[in-house]
Amino acid sequence: MYRVGVRNLVKNKLYLCRDYHIQPSEIDRMPFFEYEYMLEDVKQIQKEQEKEQERQQKEQDNMRHSMNPNTMMRGMQQSMPNMSSVKLPQMQIPKL
Repeated sequence: MYRVGVRNLVKNKLYLCRDYHIQPSEIDRMPFFEYEYMLEDVKQIQKEQEKEQERQQKEQDNMRHSMNPNTMMRGMQQSMPNMSSVKLPQMQIPKL
């Protein structure tokens, strides 16, 4: 038949109960093959979530880099004309 480590069985039940809000009694009522299938599906879902989190983290890192004030200032300095070449109009204020 099946050979199951009791410690792993209890730990897996704890994770299922905590993360998926399943009562321990419901897990105990399941046939063992159903429990194993559920664990496989949970592991697959977790891997997909980890990949999605990594993708989102990379996007956020790219956004942070593009929004960095130092990077933005360098870009503005390159696109702005040199301020010494711009001449301001001279105004004369009458003295009273």
